[in-house]
Amino acid sequence: MDLAYWNRISENYQLEVLSVFDNDIHGLVEEKIAEAGIAYPNGSAADIGCGVGLFLPLLADTFASVHACDLSSVGIRKAKRRASERDNIRFHEVDLSTDSLPFHPVDFVLCVNVLIMPALAQRWRAWETVLNQVSEGGAILLVAPSAESIQMEYLQSVEAELIRGSNCQEAIRGCISEKASTNDLRLGVHQLDGVRTKHYLMEELLQLLCARRFQIQEARKLHYRPQGPGLPESWDWLIVAQRQKS
Repeated sequence: MDLAYWNRISENYQLEVLSVFDNDIHGLVEEKIAEAGIAYPNGSAADIGCGVGLFLPLLADTFASVHACDLSSVGIRKAKRRASERDNIRFHEVDLSTDSLPFHPVDFVLCVNVLIMPALAQRWRAWETVLNQVSEGGAILLVAPSAESIQMEYLQSVEAELIRGSNCQEAIRGCISEKASTNDLRLGVHQLDGVRTKHYLMEELLQLLCARRFQIQEARKLHYRPQGPGLPESWDWLIVAQRQKS
Protein backbone atom coordinates (compact mmCIF):
# COMPACT_ATOMS: atom_id res chain seq x y z
CA MET A 1 0.00 0.00 0.00
CA ASP A 2 1.10 3.57 -0.67
CA LEU A 3 2.21 4.88 2.72
CA ALA A 4 3.29 8.27 1.34
CA TYR A 5 -0.14 8.78 -0.22
CA TRP A 6 -2.00 8.00 3.01
CA ASN A 7 0.31 10.19 5.07
CA ARG A 8 -0.44 13.06 2.69
CA ILE A 9 -4.16 12.39 2.90
CA SER A 10 -4.00 12.32 6.70
CA GLU A 11 -2.23 15.68 6.81
CA ASN A 12 -5.22 17.33 5.09
CA TYR A 13 -7.94 14.84 5.99
CA GLN A 14 -10.92 17.18 6.09
CA LEU A 15 -10.10 18.53 2.62
CA GLU A 16 -9.02 15.27 1.00
CA VAL A 17 -11.61 12.78 2.26
CA LEU A 18 -15.39 12.64 2.32
CA SER A 19 -15.68 12.07 6.05
CA VAL A 20 -18.28 9.47 6.97
CA PHE A 21 -18.29 10.87 10.50
CA ASP A 22 -19.24 14.36 9.27
CA ASN A 23 -21.47 13.50 6.29
CA ASP A 24 -23.52 10.49 7.40
CA ILE A 25 -26.93 12.19 7.08
CA HIS A 26 -28.80 9.91 9.44
CA GLY A 27 -25.96 9.20 11.87
CA LEU A 28 -26.18 5.48 11.14
CA VAL A 29 -22.63 4.60 12.12
CA GLU A 30 -22.92 6.27 15.50
CA GLU A 31 -26.30 4.58 16.02
CA LYS A 32 -24.86 1.14 15.23
CA ILE A 33 -21.87 1.69 17.52
CA ALA A 34 -24.26 2.54 20.35
CA GLU A 35 -26.29 -0.63 19.65
CA ALA A 36 -23.10 -2.72 19.68
CA GLY A 37 -22.18 -1.24 23.05
CA ILE A 38 -25.48 -2.53 24.44
CA ALA A 39 -24.98 -5.94 22.81
CA TYR A 40 -21.44 -6.29 24.21
CA PRO A 41 -21.37 -4.63 27.66
CA ASN A 42 -17.81 -4.21 28.92
CA GLY A 43 -16.74 -5.45 25.49
CA SER A 44 -13.69 -4.84 23.35
CA ALA A 45 -13.63 -2.99 20.02
CA ALA A 46 -11.26 -2.12 17.20
CA ASP A 47 -11.32 0.66 14.64
CA ILE A 48 -9.37 -0.91 11.78
CA GLY A 49 -8.33 1.88 9.45
CA CYS A 50 -9.07 4.58 12.01
CA GLY A 51 -7.58 7.43 9.97
CA VAL A 52 -7.35 10.54 12.11
CA GLY A 53 -9.57 8.95 14.78
CA LEU A 54 -12.93 10.65 14.33
CA PHE A 55 -14.85 7.69 15.77
CA LEU A 56 -12.38 6.88 18.56
CA PRO A 57 -13.85 9.04 21.35
CA LEU A 58 -17.26 7.45 20.78
CA LEU A 59 -15.78 3.94 20.71
CA ALA A 60 -13.75 4.60 23.85
CA ASP A 61 -16.84 5.86 25.67
CA THR A 62 -18.85 2.82 24.55
CA PHE A 63 -16.43 -0.09 25.04
CA ALA A 64 -14.12 -1.10 27.87
CA SER A 65 -11.10 -1.37 25.58
CA VAL A 66 -10.38 -0.17 22.05
CA HIS A 67 -7.64 -0.85 19.52
CA ALA A 68 -7.01 1.77 16.83
CA CYS A 69 -5.14 0.70 13.69
CA ASP A 70 -3.96 2.59 10.65
CA LEU A 71 -1.26 2.49 7.99
CA SER A 72 -0.42 6.17 8.33
CA SER A 73 1.84 7.40 11.12
CA VAL A 74 0.39 10.87 10.53
CA GLY A 75 -3.12 9.53 11.00
CA ILE A 76 -2.14 7.68 14.17
CA ARG A 77 -0.51 10.81 15.58
CA LYS A 78 -3.64 12.87 14.95
CA ALA A 79 -5.87 10.10 16.32
CA LYS A 80 -3.85 9.99 19.55
CA ARG A 81 -4.24 13.74 19.92
CA ARG A 82 -7.99 13.55 19.29
CA ALA A 83 -8.47 10.81 21.89
CA SER A 84 -5.90 12.07 24.38
CA GLU A 85 -8.44 12.22 27.21
CA ARG A 86 -9.26 8.50 26.88
CA ASP A 87 -6.99 5.96 28.56
CA ASN A 88 -8.54 2.76 27.16
CA ILE A 89 -7.22 2.97 23.58
CA ARG A 90 -4.14 1.23 22.22
CA PHE A 91 -2.73 2.37 18.90
CA HIS A 92 -1.13 0.23 16.19
CA GLU A 93 0.55 1.28 12.94
CA VAL A 94 -0.06 -1.62 10.55
CA ASP A 95 -0.39 -2.45 6.86
CA LEU A 96 -3.43 -4.70 6.48
CA SER A 97 -2.12 -6.19 3.25
CA THR A 98 1.09 -7.50 4.85
CA ASP A 99 0.90 -7.37 8.66
CA SER A 100 -0.95 -9.36 11.28
CA LEU A 101 -2.81 -7.32 13.87
CA PRO A 102 -1.02 -7.39 17.26
CA PHE A 103 -4.05 -8.05 19.46
CA HIS A 104 -6.62 -10.75 20.07
CA PRO A 105 -9.97 -10.77 18.22
CA VAL A 106 -12.48 -8.32 19.64
CA ASP A 107 -16.24 -8.19 20.16
CA PHE A 108 -16.82 -5.35 17.70
CA VAL A 109 -14.85 -4.22 14.64
CA LEU A 110 -15.46 -0.90 12.90
CA CYS A 111 -14.07 -0.83 9.35
CA VAL A 112 -15.04 2.29 7.38
CA ASN A 113 -13.96 2.57 3.74
CA VAL A 114 -10.74 0.66 4.34
CA LEU A 115 -11.00 -2.38 2.06
CA ILE A 116 -10.64 -0.29 -1.08
CA MET A 117 -7.23 -1.33 -2.42
CA PRO A 118 -7.27 -1.63 -6.23
CA ALA A 119 -4.90 -4.62 -6.23
CA LEU A 120 -6.83 -7.85 -5.70
CA ALA A 121 -4.01 -9.64 -3.83
CA GLN A 122 -3.64 -6.81 -1.30
CA ARG A 123 -7.38 -6.48 -0.88
CA TRP A 124 -7.91 -10.21 -0.41
CA ARG A 125 -5.29 -10.32 2.35
CA ALA A 126 -6.79 -7.24 4.02
CA TRP A 127 -10.24 -8.84 4.04
CA GLU A 128 -8.87 -11.91 5.81
CA THR A 129 -6.96 -9.79 8.32
CA VAL A 130 -10.00 -7.68 9.20
CA LEU A 131 -12.53 -10.51 9.45
CA ASN A 132 -10.20 -12.71 11.49
CA GLN A 133 -10.09 -9.95 14.10
CA VAL A 134 -13.79 -10.43 14.92
CA SER A 135 -14.26 -12.88 17.77
CA GLU A 136 -16.78 -15.72 17.51
CA GLY A 137 -20.14 -14.21 18.33
CA GLY A 138 -18.71 -10.73 17.72
CA ALA A 139 -19.83 -8.26 15.07
CA ILE A 140 -18.42 -6.08 12.34
CA LEU A 141 -19.76 -2.77 11.11
CA LEU A 142 -18.49 -2.42 7.56
CA VAL A 143 -18.79 0.63 5.32
CA ALA A 144 -17.68 0.22 1.70
CA PRO A 145 -17.92 2.30 -1.50
CA SER A 146 -20.96 1.44 -3.58
CA ALA A 147 -20.50 0.41 -7.20
CA GLU A 148 -24.17 1.18 -7.79
CA SER A 149 -23.73 4.71 -6.46
CA ILE A 150 -20.82 5.62 -8.70
CA GLN A 151 -22.58 4.07 -11.70
CA MET A 152 -25.66 6.20 -11.00
CA GLU A 153 -23.48 9.30 -10.74
CA TYR A 154 -22.09 8.58 -14.21
CA LEU A 155 -25.51 7.95 -15.72
CA GLN A 156 -27.05 11.06 -14.17
CA SER A 157 -24.15 13.19 -15.40
CA VAL A 158 -24.53 11.84 -18.94
CA GLU A 159 -28.27 12.45 -18.85
CA ALA A 160 -27.72 16.05 -17.70
CA GLU A 161 -25.36 16.63 -20.63
CA LEU A 162 -27.92 15.22 -23.06
CA ILE A 163 -30.61 17.53 -21.64
CA ARG A 164 -28.24 20.48 -22.16
CA GLY A 165 -28.03 19.59 -25.85
CA SER A 166 -24.90 17.47 -26.15
CA ASN A 167 -25.02 14.48 -28.43
CA CYS A 168 -24.41 11.01 -26.99
CA GLN A 169 -20.70 10.87 -27.77
CA GLU A 170 -20.11 14.37 -26.36
CA ALA A 171 -22.06 13.52 -23.20
CA ILE A 172 -20.07 10.36 -22.54
CA ARG A 173 -16.75 12.01 -23.33
CA GLY A 174 -17.53 14.96 -21.07
CA CYS A 175 -18.61 12.90 -18.05
CA ILE A 176 -16.39 9.84 -17.97
CA SER A 177 -12.76 10.84 -18.16
CA GLU A 178 -11.20 7.73 -16.66
CA LYS A 179 -9.40 5.21 -18.85
CA ALA A 180 -10.08 2.07 -16.88
CA SER A 181 -8.79 -1.31 -17.96
CA THR A 182 -11.20 -4.12 -18.67
CA ASN A 183 -10.02 -5.92 -15.53
CA ASP A 184 -10.62 -2.81 -13.41
CA LEU A 185 -14.19 -2.52 -14.66
CA ARG A 186 -14.86 -6.22 -14.12
CA LEU A 187 -13.51 -6.05 -10.56
CA GLY A 188 -15.31 -2.83 -9.63
CA VAL A 189 -12.25 -0.56 -9.53
CA HIS A 190 -13.19 3.01 -10.45
CA GLN A 191 -11.46 6.37 -10.30
CA LEU A 192 -12.39 8.34 -7.20
CA ASP A 193 -10.86 11.81 -7.31
CA GLY A 194 -8.22 10.41 -9.63
CA VAL A 195 -7.38 7.43 -7.41
CA ARG A 196 -8.15 3.83 -8.39
CA THR A 197 -10.56 2.65 -5.70
CA LYS A 198 -12.45 -0.59 -5.22
CA HIS A 199 -16.25 -0.22 -5.23
CA TYR A 200 -18.58 -3.04 -4.21
CA LEU A 201 -21.91 -4.43 -5.32
CA MET A 202 -24.17 -5.11 -2.37
CA GLU A 203 -24.49 -8.77 -3.36
CA GLU A 204 -20.70 -9.00 -3.56
CA LEU A 205 -20.32 -7.83 0.03
CA LEU A 206 -22.99 -10.18 1.29
CA GLN A 207 -21.35 -13.11 -0.47
CA LEU A 208 -17.90 -12.25 0.91
CA LEU A 209 -19.22 -12.13 4.47
CA CYS A 210 -21.53 -15.16 4.32
CA ALA A 211 -18.76 -17.31 2.84
CA ARG A 212 -16.71 -16.55 5.98
CA ARG A 213 -19.42 -17.60 8.45
CA PHE A 214 -20.88 -14.16 9.09
CA GLN A 215 -24.62 -13.74 9.48
CA ILE A 216 -25.95 -10.49 8.02
CA GLN A 217 -27.90 -8.47 10.56
CA GLU A 218 -28.40 -5.31 8.52
CA ALA A 219 -27.49 -4.15 5.02
CA ARG A 220 -28.49 -0.72 3.74
CA LYS A 221 -27.46 2.50 2.07
CA LEU A 222 -25.49 5.04 4.07
CA HIS A 223 -26.52 8.34 2.54
CA TYR A 224 -24.23 11.37 2.37
CA ARG A 225 -24.97 15.05 2.39
CA PRO A 226 -24.81 16.55 -1.15
CA GLN A 227 -21.31 17.81 -1.83
CA GLY A 228 -22.52 20.78 -3.87
CA PRO A 229 -25.61 22.28 -5.54
CA GLY A 230 -26.97 20.16 -8.34
CA LEU A 231 -24.71 17.20 -7.59
CA PRO A 232 -26.31 13.73 -7.60
CA GLU A 233 -27.08 11.74 -4.49
CA SER A 234 -24.28 9.46 -3.31
CA TRP A 235 -24.11 6.63 -0.84
CA ASP A 236 -21.91 3.86 0.50
CA TRP A 237 -22.99 0.45 1.72
CA LEU A 238 -23.33 -0.16 5.45
CA ILE A 239 -23.42 -3.74 6.69
CA VAL A 240 -23.60 -5.13 10.21
CA ALA A 241 -22.77 -8.84 10.44
CA GLN A 242 -22.13 -11.27 13.28
CA ARG A 243 -19.47 -13.98 13.18
CA GLN A 244 -21.00 -17.39 13.82
CA LYS A 245 -19.66 -19.64 16.55
CA SER A 246 -18.08 -22.96 15.59
